[in-house]
Amino acid sequence: MQDRASRPPSDEAPAEPSARDLVGLLERAWPPPQWRDVRVAVAVSGGPDSVALLLALCESKRRTGGRGDLVVVHFDHGVRGEASRADAEWVADVALRLGLSCHAETATLAGSRSEERLRDERRAFYRRAADTLGARYLATGHQADDQAETILFRLLRGTGARGAAGIRSTARLTPACTLVRPLLAATRGAILDDLSSRGQDYRTDATNADPAASTRNWLRHEVLPQLTERFPKATENLAAYAAGAAQTADLVDSLAAELLSRASLTASEPGLRLDAMVLAGAPPQLAIEALRLAWRRRGWPQQGMSARHWRRLLAIAYGAEGASFPGGVLAKREGGLLAVAPPESSLRVERGQGNAES
Repeated sequence: MQDRASRPPSDEAPAEPSARDLVGLLERAWPPPQWRDVRVAVAVSGGPDSVALLLALCESKRRTGGRGDLVVVHFDHGVRGEASRADAEWVADVALRLGLSCHAETATLAGSRSEERLRDERRAFYRRAADTLGARYLATGHQADDQAETILFRLLRGTGARGAAGIRSTARLTPACTLVRPLLAATRGAILDDLSSRGQDYRTDATNADPAASTRNWLRHEVLPQLTERFPKATENLAAYAAGAAQTADLVDSLAAELLSRASLTASEPGLRLDAMVLAGAPPQLAIEALRLAWRRRGWPQQGMSARHWRRLLAIAYGAEGASFPGGVLAKREGGLLAVAPPESSLRVERGQGNAES
């Protein structure tokens, strides 16, 4: 990243709300009484979004008081050599000038990694930092344009209501710490306006400006600007769509949990035995969501499970032949039961039965 003392020409999303309203927006999304009396870790990369979040939280904290405190956390992925180290030093200096402590860590791995791998490393650091610091919340600077990019990315790849819900405003980070994203309603333009009005510089990562570097960069710099030119409220409308999808996903999750409770005959690990007739009596998509929930609760591999896999698993509940699934999870019909288990259990699919579709 490099220092930026002023915002670039505004060909980005419109600046709503105005710069000085950013603190008010944050407080409406995350009222200070919820966090002012506990420790809040603030993830700061040095980029404009996280810097604006930090300054808004500091201003809100000064106004509202409370017994809690703010702590800056920074993770150096180490993928850009000296530039990464310079970012870490810059963030530490900002924390010092604000009178805050800074908890930083550098990745043990070197060299380029996938976006997914970097995200996993960063999330693991957040968990360690939250535990070490005793933080009740960890706040990140995700904003409305990030939300729009995420929704488009997932819709174009193919997703259901849960994926279309985009970035949630809160998520469980650890048993004791909640991840919060209080700037999801703020556009990138509003954030840059806020920093400009404060005379606050920030860091930029040149790799984020290259549309060829990643699909997200392409969406950010080529697709969304064109959509916004034709549909000025594209970002706002995508966020509204995500909110509706989140409500739908939450309702489906609730119904799926109730169905799973009725279908489950054992909660013992590692096996899963479900009443196939209960599953067969439910709408197919709801039955699949119940199977997804059972899968997640046992920590079985989900990333390799395509829509075809879930349909095949449900078909076994209806009476189809048993099969193996990503990660070596096995399933077969046993009388009126759907029996599912990882390979180390005593359950085995009989030799000669077909494999799940890939």
